[in-house]
Amino acid sequence: MEKLTYKLEVYEGPLDLLLDLIEKNKIDIMNIPISLICDQYMQYIEQARAMDLELAGEFIVMASELLYIKSKMLLPRIEPDEEDPRANLAEALLIYKRAKEAAELLAPMYSSYSGRTEKEEDEIKAPNEVPEGLSPELLKKALGVISIRLRELEAAHSRNLSPLVKGTVVPVSEKLSEIVVHLKKKPRSLLHVMRTATSRSALIATFMALLELIKERTVIIYDDDTESGNIGDSVMLKYNEEAGNHLPITEF
Repeated sequence: MEKLTYKLEVYEGPLDLLLDLIEKNKIDIMNIPISLICDQYMQYIEQARAMDLELAGEFIVMASELLYIKSKMLLPRIEPDEEDPRANLAEALLIYKRAKEAAELLAPMYSSYSGRTEKEEDEIKAPNEVPEGLSPELLKKALGVISIRLRELEAAHSRNLSPLVKGTVVPVSEKLSEIVVHLKKKPRSLLHVMRTATSRSALIATFMALLELIKERTVIIYDDDTESGNIGDSVMLKYNEEAGNHLPITEF
């Protein structure tokens, strides 16, 4: 029998050594020439002992198992359908081989992700305070302007003796898009935006839409005394490009 030359590398266990011997001899796991593999396994054990290498007890146990299988293979079979003495060993080697191949596939993932930790999600509560940069005084001024506008509308209806008709309810969502479309073109005064309302319902919807847009920072309200001496004209509104990009707008 040709002697194999070993570098006596360290194996993880007896199955690792047996699998290496099978691959070096290019033999089928399901049809192991047990005499050849047993002799080469024992040769490795003897060389390891000669080099004073410590062997785990499982290597010695496997050596006795191989010798037992070898002796069984030499004896004639009493029953024709008697189980092959190599069957259990072959099954263990197949399972080990699959596990080893899976470990090789998982090794790069372990190298990339083993040092990472996952942080649990934190609940972020909506702040109740006034958004940063928003002046309560400007909102107070805006309410005064709207109040004046409402009185003007009521007075106009009375002067014209317009019939009392139930107005159509204007949805706030409609005014959200309409206001953004106007302010995208250029900044407008608060009075200019409010004068687009043709009814009390539209006026209320416009104001509610403005409050929502200001809250979401889609529209910025600021005081520009250079525009006019009129308090309503000096309260200006402009579209905030950064905050407004996510808002779906319907063109009118």
